[in-house]
Amino acid sequence: MKKLRIIFLFLVPCLFCWLFSPSVFSQSNDLGIYTKEILILQSYQRDYYHTRVLEEGIEAVLAASEEKVRIRYEFLDAKNSLDADAFQTLAETMTQKYKDVSLDGLIICDDDALQFYNRFGKTIWPNTVHVVSTGINSLRPYSEGIPGMVIIEERPDVEKNIAVALSQNQTKDIKTLHFIYDETTTSNEMRSDIMTMLADKYPKYQSQHYYDKTPDELKAIIDSSSDSDLFFYVLYSRDKNNITYHYDEVPQYILKNAKNPVYALWDFYLGSGVVGGYVASSYKYGESAANILLDLWAGQSVSPLIYEDGSHYQYMFDYDVLKAYQLSNVPEGSTIINEPVTYFEKNKTLIILFSVITGVLVMIIGLLLYAIREKNNLNQKTIEIADLNQEIVDTQKVLITKLGAVIETRSFETANHVKRVARVSAFLAKEYGLSERDVAILTAVSPMHDVGKIGIGENILHKPGRLSEQEFEIMKYHTSIGYEILKNPEREMLRYASLVALEHHEKWGGGGYPSGKSGDDIHVFARITAIADVYDALRSIRVYKDAWSQEDAVAYLIAEKGNFFEPKLVNIFMANIEQIETIRSATYEDELNDFSQMYQYLKEQMDQ
Repeated sequence: MKKLRIIFLFLVPCLFCWLFSPSVFSQSNDLGIYTKEILILQSYQRDYYHTRVLEEGIEAVLAASEEKVRIRYEFLDAKNSLDADAFQTLAETMTQKYKDVSLDGLIICDDDALQFYNRFGKTIWPNTVHVVSTGINSLRPYSEGIPGMVIIEERPDVEKNIAVALSQNQTKDIKTLHFIYDETTTSNEMRSDIMTMLADKYPKYQSQHYYDKTPDELKAIIDSSSDSDLFFYVLYSRDKNNITYHYDEVPQYILKNAKNPVYALWDFYLGSGVVGGYVASSYKYGESAANILLDLWAGQSVSPLIYEDGSHYQYMFDYDVLKAYQLSNVPEGSTIINEPVTYFEKNKTLIILFSVITGVLVMIIGLLLYAIREKNNLNQKTIEIADLNQEIVDTQKVLITKLGAVIETRSFETANHVKRVARVSAFLAKEYGLSERDVAILTAVSPMHDVGKIGIGENILHKPGRLSEQEFEIMKYHTSIGYEILKNPEREMLRYASLVALEHHEKWGGGGYPSGKSGDDIHVFARITAIADVYDALRSIRVYKDAWSQEDAVAYLIAEKGNFFEPKLVNIFMANIEQIETIRSATYEDELNDFSQMYQYLKEQMDQ
């Protein structure tokens, strides 16, 4: 037991030391949270706007990628100290700090950080394969590239800046172009490039370059300038006395109450009193570095030198400064800061919310109006159907006294004939495009088309042979007899029934009986009943003939197309011949359509 206690007391401290040792915590992937780990090496401290925005661009791209990236940060503070001994000390500290850290990538920001890496990087991070440098102001020292590194050039387009400044000040007689710098690495590179460009592109203008002036001296120069002077604020963070300043501290001081507008080359100076211009975006340089690192991780081939192509620049202006100096000629597509907020922008959320609510209310009102209209239409149809039902009942009561004897004396075959004619007529009416009401009326009245045959003698009606000319003339009277039996102006159903009885032997092309009407002068109910009646009669056995085949009956309809029958009806008939044959052959159990039981039904209706 004592031995176990000794072992326990020995193992616990060892385990504790191991858990909290630097080697354990230097490995970021142990918990499986991150897939990659990188370092961002900045030239300046984070209180410098350029530094913060570069980081934001990098972080935004990596956050949107599929990789889970842990980011470390180091700051050289080159704006405050460029002492070689200080850098040597910092390098020794970092070498110890990163000796057990394995990085998947390194992003170097600005020239000072690149110079630091060239001196100490391989010692501090010997195993880091993917290295990207961004914001490098001159590629001249690195024209052959650096093995294992991609370098992104940062080269402000001073020529475009001068061009837009001259355009906005074209009413003035500009003679001298003034440029404000300090003596940092970036400024020295910029000054050399600007002097070369001016000699080549703007030789007619004088130029002044201020790189060894204090803020007070610069303010005095600007305040004493005339309308013939034009100023460009390049970079200024440290004066000749090695006093460092916040990025916007100097421009806010020297541009206060300045008589002439001052243009800038970087977006971070906007809002400090400069007009703006064609400015570089620190954020876009951060995005480019992160995107290239992702490409390297994906195994893509990337050029070791990425020259400036203008993709990191844009026209940006301060509305307040433009207004103060009454400047115009702003390039199309420019970004304007401090622009007054319109009423819509100020109340955008409320306006959108109100618009959505209004739209919903309008939609609801529209749906309610539609529902009311549909309800009214339904009510109207209900009323029409009720009226039609009443009309049918009333008509049935009138017909009971007129047709009872006729129905009782009809043969079963004749009852089946009128039943088939009614069903076929209804089908044709629907295909013809008649309304539901008209289809219902036609279905009820078409069976009465031959009611006038009550006045024709049995010797003619049931003659087995062909009628003589005199007999046929007698037979024609059944149309007029039927009309006289059924006509009743006070009853809609009887009025249509009488028309069908009168006109169902009229011909589309003329020459029918009893009146010789033609075309649309014949009521559509009669035209439809006629073709249904003739076809069923041809296909049925009669005392004077055998039933025709479907082919012969169809051939007859085609032959009489445009003569006896309306062409449109013949076309409908031909297109639906098989369905019509199905209708004819079906056995119907609707007692209202079975004439063998109709008399009993109508009699019961009369007794109610």
